[in-house]
Amino acid sequence: MTLNNHPDLKKLFHDPHIPDIDLTEKVMKRIYAEQEEYQPKARFMARRKLSLLIAVGLLVTASTAVAMVEYNSLKNKKGEVVYKTGPLKDSDFRVPSKEESMRTGTSERLKQELLPKGSAAYFYIVPHNPNKELDLKFTPFVYTDAADLRANMKDKSVQIVESLNEKLTFRIAEVFYQPEVLSDPPTPQEEAAIADKLHKQAKEAKKDYAMMPLKFSDQLMHMSATYSHRDKVIEVSVRRDVKQDDFTPSTYWDEDIKMKQEVLTVDGVELLYIKFEQNGSSLTWVDETSDPVYQYVYEIDTVSGKTTKEELLKMAKLYMK
Repeated sequence: MTLNNHPDLKKLFHDPHIPDIDLTEKVMKRIYAEQEEYQPKARFMARRKLSLLIAVGLLVTASTAVAMVEYNSLKNKKGEVVYKTGPLKDSDFRVPSKEESMRTGTSERLKQELLPKGSAAYFYIVPHNPNKELDLKFTPFVYTDAADLRANMKDKSVQIVESLNEKLTFRIAEVFYQPEVLSDPPTPQEEAAIADKLHKQAKEAKKDYAMMPLKFSDQLMHMSATYSHRDKVIEVSVRRDVKQDDFTPSTYWDEDIKMKQEVLTVDGVELLYIKFEQNGSSLTWVDETSDPVYQYVYEIDTVSGKTTKEELLKMAKLYMK
């Protein structure tokens, strides 16, 4: 039995350890049907990113021009690759079955209806669930004040700024913590017992689902903060990865998305600048120094309005102090 943490992610990867970070409602329609968990409110051009400690970037609209994208990687000061990009065909993506899509679609809808912000639960869906799988769903903690976010951020290695320049100020942030069942996962036998228990509860209540509330650990998975001024909106996201010799944080892109990638260097740190043919741009880098065990992938995205490469670099320097 596999643990389906997130309907969106599940739709893309069907991996038992993919974080329940909502990343579907904006991308969908290109590779899979909608559903999601960590959904930045106004994502650029319906572009979406998934991170299963890997991320998948997608654009709902893509250019018809034929051009090969040159993918890049980032290296640390030791010359080791700490982040890479590539075409979606190189990822572990697989198209979910109809049964999986129906089941995870139901659990995603129930999550939206039943889970308040900052909560987690196992959902057991009776229909379309021949293997008696559990769906792990969770929602972010939401902050509308930067000082409040900083005070409540459990991971003090994460940089939080009040404004990106004299005009772009903090508006809202969504913070995803790892549920305890991911920090300390149940055994297959324990998971099967939970599924049987919830199945029984659903039958007795004459419902097509049952749910079991869960607790969060103190481990950060992902944070996304939005800054804006008039029609200009910038999103800054941070995700935490465990430093491992056999794992490199990666982003895989739909091959139809036309973009130009360029590696820049600031104070010896490499950053990946991406300019999209349709519109928008982003800047990504890896902070390896904040914590001896974890590394942090930072990304600044232009959601709306015009932002130059130089402006993005100035914003990045605020987080690289």
